[in-house]
Amino acid sequence: MDRSRRRQWAVACAVVLLSALLGVAYSQSPSPALAPKPPATPSRTAVPPATKPAPSPSASPAPKPSTPPTASPVPKPPSPPAPAQAPKPSSPPPAATPVPKPPAQAPKPSSPPPAPTPVPKPVSPPAQAPKPSSPPPSATPVPKPVSPPAAPKPSPAAPAPSQKPAPAPAPKPSPPTATAPPPTQKPSVPPTPPPAPAPTPSLALSPSFYASSCPSVELAVSDVVRSASTLDPTVPGKLLRMVFHDCFVEGCDASVMVQGNGTERTDPANLSLGGFNVINEAKRLLEAVCPATVSCSDILVLAARDAVTFTGGPSVPVSLGRRDSLVSLASNVRRNIIDTGFSVDAMAASFASKGLTLEDLVTLSGGHTIGSAHCGTFRERFRSDANGSMVPVDGTMNTDYANELVRTCVASASATVDCDEGSAATFDNRYFSNLLDGRGLLRTDAVLVQNATTRATVAAFAQSQESFFSSWASSFARLTSLGVKTGSDGEIRRLCSSVNGG
Repeated sequence: MDRSRRRQWAVACAVVLLSALLGVAYSQSPSPALAPKPPATPSRTAVPPATKPAPSPSASPAPKPSTPPTASPVPKPPSPPAPAQAPKPSSPPPAATPVPKPPAQAPKPSSPPPAPTPVPKPVSPPAQAPKPSSPPPSATPVPKPVSPPAAPKPSPAAPAPSQKPAPAPAPKPSPPTATAPPPTQKPSVPPTPPPAPAPTPSLALSPSFYASSCPSVELAVSDVVRSASTLDPTVPGKLLRMVFHDCFVEGCDASVMVQGNGTERTDPANLSLGGFNVINEAKRLLEAVCPATVSCSDILVLAARDAVTFTGGPSVPVSLGRRDSLVSLASNVRRNIIDTGFSVDAMAASFASKGLTLEDLVTLSGGHTIGSAHCGTFRERFRSDANGSMVPVDGTMNTDYANELVRTCVASASATVDCDEGSAATFDNRYFSNLLDGRGLLRTDAVLVQNATTRATVAAFAQSQESFFSSWASSFARLTSLGVKTGSDGEIRRLCSSVNGG
């Protein structure tokens, strides 16, 4: 009996101890129950966390202050990030963005007494944790919104959700802008014009043709012309007449300078030409400095230009690079040269065949403002009357002027008369005023006022010397570009009076 009673007591004691242990276990069980409840609230968006703590405060107010300070606050912050990471990949659109923000609000009510402000601060570091969890896709969109700087500014929970939707639109525009614009600009950059290097016509004339081969050519020619003109005032007019006779016959190629039987120089129209010695002297000087480089045709054009400048006319730029002719034939002169007895129509036809206009005709005739002419060149303008006296054929000639010409030419058949009365040594517009006054020396001068078109140009130049000088520059350039030889055509003569090897 004693043994049975002992067994019963032992069993009773065991039962009491077991019940006590169960009671202790039961009393401690609410703290873990409370702990899992907050983390297991994935439906925090539906606001169940607020309702659940309401029923429990009656039974568990005492255990909460004892246990939560150590166990509950610490696990709560790490626990939200773990579930937050799972919903973010599962639902990338908007569900993942609101999840991290509610946990920040949950801890605040859970622990009102111990300053909830420090608790949300540690929540921001977990935001960095999800970045390494998904580096390939989510790492790039997260830094773009720049959540860390924006988080401290909106301390309340309202601005925080505004930042979360921002990342969603941010990645959308970023891929097109980063990749699309640069490639579109790159194909537009490569230009296509480079493969068009067609400026090969080095045969064209140029003002800087001798810039490297003989840079002193213009200065040398100018010095020679100035010296010769100072010694002989008739030189400028002779040089200007020579360039006209050269360019109108087979082009500006110095063919008029070649001496010998049957050359252009032997034609009656060229017998009275002068100034050859000036060109020869300039050539001799240039051959010493730039041998076999400067052509005689270029020297003649430069000398004529300088003759106008030396007598007060405009200094015009001229293009260079001409080459000298290989032949010179007298038979080419008659059909190309302007005869002193030509009418306006005949001269206009001759000029038109060279590509020159009526204005060029009037302008270049203004070259007669310097120089003189022999009495034989205008003899056809007079006739003998019954008494044997010389009277003008053209009734438009000024009577006083006609009488002066008669007296000069009767005294000496070889006498010369100034082409521009009262201004033969100066290049100006006085020539055109004299034409309007009936004082034109040659018939080709006088007829310019008998044609309505040419007379209008004469009157305009008589009124404005500036207008005449401007027109002279362009007409002289066209005259000295007639029939030029360039490149491999022609040659560079060693002597202007003969072709090489002649």
